[in-house]
Amino acid sequence: MAESVPVSTHRRRRRRAVAGAGALALALVAGTAGCSSGESGKAGGAGSSGRTTITVAGMPATTAPKTRQQFLDAVAAFEKANPNIKLKPTDTQWDARTFAARLAGGSAETVLTVPLTEPPGLIARKQITDLSAEVKSLPHSGDLDPRALAPATAADGKVYGLPVTEYALGLVYNRDLFTKAGLDPDKPPATWDEVRTAAKKISATGATGYTQMTVKNTGGWILTAMTYAYGGSMEKKVGDKYAPSLLDGPAEKALGQLSAMRWQDDSMGNNHLRTQQDAERDFAAGKIGMMISTVNSYNRYITQYSGKPADFGMAALPQQNGGRATLLGGLMAVVSAKATPAQRAAAVKWIDYFYLKPAYDPAAAEELALAQAADKLAVGLPTLPFYSAAVSDPVNTAINKHANIPAANFAPYVTGVGKLDYQVEPPVAAQDLYGALDTVVQAVLTRKDADPHDELAKAADRLGPAFEKAQAQ
Repeated sequence: MAESVPVSTHRRRRRRAVAGAGALALALVAGTAGCSSGESGKAGGAGSSGRTTITVAGMPATTAPKTRQQFLDAVAAFEKANPNIKLKPTDTQWDARTFAARLAGGSAETVLTVPLTEPPGLIARKQITDLSAEVKSLPHSGDLDPRALAPATAADGKVYGLPVTEYALGLVYNRDLFTKAGLDPDKPPATWDEVRTAAKKISATGATGYTQMTVKNTGGWILTAMTYAYGGSMEKKVGDKYAPSLLDGPAEKALGQLSAMRWQDDSMGNNHLRTQQDAERDFAAGKIGMMISTVNSYNRYITQYSGKPADFGMAALPQQNGGRATLLGGLMAVVSAKATPAQRAAAVKWIDYFYLKPAYDPAAAEELALAQAADKLAVGLPTLPFYSAAVSDPVNTAINKHANIPAANFAPYVTGVGKLDYQVEPPVAAQDLYGALDTVVQAVLTRKDADPHDELAKAADRLGPAFEKAQAQ
């Protein structure tokens, strides 16, 4: 179901090794490194000292020593404030290929951070626990936006997770290349027809007009967002179960658009097996005019690829054929079903302290903003609020005192996204779906004779077993 979520300039969560994308199911931190237990190994998670021990995902890797230390400092501060709780952090990364098996085998942490694609399946398999009672006791729980909770809310209204990050995909573009191509950088494309026109003009300057990620599930991820923008979906209810809806029309039209840009216009360059890292690196180098990405890609643009702040522009996801939606992605914090009541209560306390407090406490938000600014990270990026305006607005004010981004460059995104519905990621076997669609996008962009309908039909056939397995009773 499409959901409209307001956009505001919001704080970034505590610095940690989780990526915004996709929403992406790429390099998302979650847990797979040891089940929770009490210090004495007794059931209930409470050792002889009376402390409740839980394992928590989300610790940055050793390759990011500053943010790893900040995470450990937060752990120490939390334990000092909660002397009856012991945290054991891990830095094992979420992996779509191994996560389900590790969770089923009981080797996951108490607190997990998972992509928005995962909670429905985890709930159905009873692998995560109901947090409804604990959530009600949190500060400002009555101000939590139900739409922020929706990805981890079951049909019966029970809440199984809390938001860590949530984002809406949009069009990232190079303002300098727009100017060189005779385009107005303050009026980026609002439709896919306009994207095609702009891409042709940019490619005439020698740069790649538009690029599409196509590997490691990014091809399916971006194609899904395009399909939403064309008014469609990737899955539909058939009876009491979900089935692929790849042949309903919008996905085929989106692929037709890519095929025309690739083979008729020659505006997509020569590399059609791009990873997210490939695309972001070349975009920062001024070699690519446009691509679909997240707001947080600006941080990587600045810190990893040394892009020029003035050249970075962002707009809402272009729409077509009456569409008015974009893809909602991000991470949810969930708690293992193996947690005891004491561990569950401790887990929610940690989630609130580390992930939610900077979203409702202006002092905590400003502290983070100052630290991020000192580390030359982006402060003031437009993100999605988890709380009502009464709670979020003071937080935004605190953050904006330290904003260091070219805010005007994000104005088309803020304005445009506010008019769109937010459609969540496919509810069943999403990672399998994205992987199957990678092959479809690659075929259309590398073979002139590839027929979008035929390629989608092949993908739908391949997905049959994955859908059956994901929905087995």
